[in-house]
Amino acid sequence: MKLGIVSSHARMSMKRRGIPPQALEKLFAYGRGAHAPHGGRVKYFSSVGRAVLSKSLPASQIDLWADMYAVLDPQNEVITVGYRTGCQGGQR
Repeated sequence: MKLGIVSSHARMSMKRRGIPPQALEKLFAYGRGAHAPHGGRVKYFSSVGRAVLSKSLPASQIDLWADMYAVLDPQNEVITVGYRTGCQGGQR
């Protein structure tokens, strides 16, 4: 999935949480998607995505970005981004 429109709320969340645009691009390139309850999708790094990242980024970057997620609306606009604080549903 290609990175599309990023909402102003998502941009503020990225700035507040220290998530650079490159991290969001990597998430869209190597992340996994899951359906969200509101009809949109959630993108996150699975273990496979982390393995791909480990080949192209230093370990310190991977540690920062590995728990990142993005919530997309049904039109694939990024609504918000953040870091997972706990694993739910075994999706890790």
